[in-house]
Amino acid sequence: MKKILLLTVLCTQIAYAANQTTITSPVEVGHPLPFRISIQAEDFTLPEGIQSGAFAQCESQYLFISGRTNGLHNFNNDNNNFPPNKQNTSVFVIDVCSKTVTTRSLLDPLSGLSQEQVDTLSVTSPQYYQCGNTLYITGGYGVDTSTGQFSTKGTLTAINVAGLISWVTHPTSTARASEYIRQISHPLFQVTGGHMSQVGDNPTLLMFGQNFSGFYTPGTTGTYTNQVRRFHIVDNGHSLSIILKPSTTPDPNYRRRDLNIIPIIKTTCNHKKIAAFVALAGVFTPDQDNPGYWTVPVEIDAQGNSSMADPNLSSTFKQGMNIYNSAHVELHSKTGALYSILFGGITYVSFQDGTFITDSGFPFTNQVTVIERSTNGSYAQYLLPNQYPRIVSTASNPGNTLLFGAGAKFVPAPGIYAYHNGVLKLKKIKKKTVIGYILGGIQSTLPNTNSSSDSAASPYIFKVTLTPTCC
Repeated sequence: MKKILLLTVLCTQIAYAANQTTITSPVEVGHPLPFRISIQAEDFTLPEGIQSGAFAQCESQYLFISGRTNGLHNFNNDNNNFPPNKQNTSVFVIDVCSKTVTTRSLLDPLSGLSQEQVDTLSVTSPQYYQCGNTLYITGGYGVDTSTGQFSTKGTLTAINVAGLISWVTHPTSTARASEYIRQISHPLFQVTGGHMSQVGDNPTLLMFGQNFSGFYTPGTTGTYTNQVRRFHIVDNGHSLSIILKPSTTPDPNYRRRDLNIIPIIKTTCNHKKIAAFVALAGVFTPDQDNPGYWTVPVEIDAQGNSSMADPNLSSTFKQGMNIYNSAHVELHSKTGALYSILFGGITYVSFQDGTFITDSGFPFTNQVTVIERSTNGSYAQYLLPNQYPRIVSTASNPGNTLLFGAGAKFVPAPGIYAYHNGVLKLKKIKKKTVIGYILGGIQSTLPNTNSSSDSAASPYIFKVTLTPTCC
């Protein structure tokens, strides 16, 4: 086992990024875990790459909507850093059993949708969650085709998942996509880069994120919510409305977006299991000249109440690796520990040639880590020996290894044992098992780049296999 404490107190590093803390917690190599994983590229792909959208599941079929079909956005001083023609206006249906992918455009004249509706359904980084056969989506950043202007949408969308899948896979049917899509609007929903979920009879939580208005150019920023917004969705399958609940008091430590907010299961001392959430890392700290990332997790209960450990305490966990929104999956063990596997994406700390190094440019990475939340609420991060398989670029920077994970989605395998909030039941996995798939995201040909030509949206589908160990 190897444990290295990362000190980021060099003057050049502090000047380059003002992270929440100047140190990160030890990352352990070779730590024994009750499982091991492997990641393999599937033998079928998407017809084009997608990233930073929303998804839902219906048995072996996965529905993908919204997001983008290009890679990292540009950083130019113009109005085209988020090209409107790269907004994903198609609906993807991926069937992992038949290994088929079917798509249909929302711009199809038979969709029954207006251009305004298509604009709200093709946004980047919306918030979403699935409840039964309904996929709820809020916000996201995108164009208003009628004016050419960009904004964060104030829309709540309810999608009949099975119905929209049928519309995609049966193009000769007389049904229209609009029959399966209902929408309402409210300023509360104007959020992008946050997370949305709901537990039991508790309100829907819209956690963190920002409201970005206008064209994105370097140096511009949105209005961060700094809070958890709460509301009840009232939906009888026909009419859609909300009942507003008080939002939490804004907290400057919650100025976060484009992060992983993971579901967890807490085990109490009397062995009761409670669903909650943990917000991991995210960007950006408020230093206008040298914005950094957030290192200390935020715990959020099912009612939206939140807490963060004191960043100044040496005992507080400070995350160093896999700091940006990425594919991830959570596992609850028989001991009550919660493991979150973070698959690549963007990082601050990397492991190179047997040493941990820091990079305030926040590079893309293929490295995979596990964050453990123990039953006493303490955290630790472990580097896994496995990472994404090596696939070389045949386009930009040919021969370079592609770096995956940012803006990607992990989707659970059909029939996998899980709690109602999506956390997998590790004790139910008795043998080597495919636990899910990683779809889409950004594939970058370079760790550090500000050029959109160095990256693309990934068409690859990766299979994730877990083998339980005796640990």
